[in-house]
Amino acid sequence: MPTMGELGPAEWTAEFERGGRVEFPLRRRPAALRAAVLLLLLAPVNVNAIVGFADESTVGRIFEVCGLAGYALILGGITWQLVTRRPIVVVDTEGIRTGRKLMPWDAVGTAGIPTGPTILRSLPVLPADVWAKEIRILQDNVRDLTALSAWLNDLRPHRRTTEGDSHAEHG
Repeated sequence: MPTMGELGPAEWTAEFERGGRVEFPLRRRPAALRAAVLLLLLAPVNVNAIVGFADESTVGRIFEVCGLAGYALILGGITWQLVTRRPIVVVDTEGIRTGRKLMPWDAVGTAGIPTGPTILRSLPVLPADVWAKEIRILQDNVRDLTALSAWLNDLRPHRRTTEGDSHAEHG
């Protein structure tokens, strides 16, 4: 079954209306492609350390060990992301959450225009307060960021009026 990030706005709306929450887990294929490019770019530096063509001095060996440790750390982090499918983007009644960052609906200004090169494309969700930090939704979670932007902008006024009505009833 395809993940929510592979589907479109109609399915997102149906899921949101059904459960009050839409989760966009990490899509493995684009994340693995970006990881492979990153690891291939870093590989030549570490091949010298493994094969032994690098500097034989103590300082050279320290840099080799640090480079290999960093490469292993990056590889481990990427593997963890691919296995756990994190970070997850969640759109629910509270707001928009990516990883541990939450932007409540009353703080959401607008979903911007997707930016960046194809492999690193992301969607900024801009806060209503110009001094607050934006959150970014990566194409690793949602294939069609333009459709997500339109969907979030359509959902935002609805969420604000619903929350405003519920606060008025309790106040």
